[in-house]
Amino acid sequence: MAVRSRYTRSTAACVAAVALALAAGCNMFIKSDNVIAPGGQTSVNPVLPGKSPPQRVSQFVFYSDTPLKANTPLFEELSVLRDQLYRDLQLPPSNTVVQVYLFDDQDRYEKYMRHRYPELPRRRAFFIAQPRTAGGPDDLTVYTFWGDHIRQDLRHELTHAMLHGVLKEVPLWLDEGLAEFYELPPEKAGLNALHAEALTHNGFVPDLVALEKLDQVQQMGRPQYQESWAWVHLMLRGSPEARGVLLAYLQQLRGPAKAPPHLYPKLRDVFPNPSEALTRHVAALDRPPATLRPVADPVPLR
Repeated sequence: MAVRSRYTRSTAACVAAVALALAAGCNMFIKSDNVIAPGGQTSVNPVLPGKSPPQRVSQFVFYSDTPLKANTPLFEELSVLRDQLYRDLQLPPSNTVVQVYLFDDQDRYEKYMRHRYPELPRRRAFFIAQPRTAGGPDDLTVYTFWGDHIRQDLRHELTHAMLHGVLKEVPLWLDEGLAEFYELPPEKAGLNALHAEALTHNGFVPDLVALEKLDQVQQMGRPQYQESWAWVHLMLRGSPEARGVLLAYLQQLRGPAKAPPHLYPKLRDVFPNPSEALTRHVAALDRPPATLRPVADPVPLR
């Protein structure tokens, strides 16, 4: 999740709210603060990980208290993900640094996030895009912890970060749909069997027009994440013509920041009825029972 990502990829309003909370000139990456508690006692606020030397992998810089190895399989996979995403989406590679803070455990991570971003909901991971200056580039930051879902969470949040490193604005549904697509390990080729199974058996009625109206992450429930993934899968895996529509749309999003245009009318040039096309696409996906098991993370991770 992210502010302007899985918590959010929120909206400009959400980013503005975070910016106000942090205040102009405030260093987003302050590692600790001392505060005076009632009764005069001094308490130390939660700190970011970073006791070990940082590891840079491509455009990602990882901070951890536990020593990290640059040749870790997970890091190598994330470097491949970067190349794949820019190649698939025909976007210019970005060298914008993405700072990734890896907490040793969930408890320390959640304590830090409650202290630093009390307005955010509880999630396993966040991507936060924080404006440095008015009209300037954003600081791109990911927060998460070592756990059973570290591979999935990093792939998801770093997808958000890479998109926001090259696009001026990303509609909420597309931001999440692409992150859901690329969070899967390479061998899945973007197929989320759990999403496909749920959509097939839950009376799925696609409605991209309604999805494109959503601009707050609180409006995104599980069905909206599933549908967002399905539209992305249709465009990237289901039809060369629809893929062309998506790629052209992404190029539009590289232009000056403004309200993104709607994609649905463009898909009608490919499919007379895009909703029916998506329903048929999801129903036709091959979902052998083995793919319904949760994806295991590679070991060792560090």
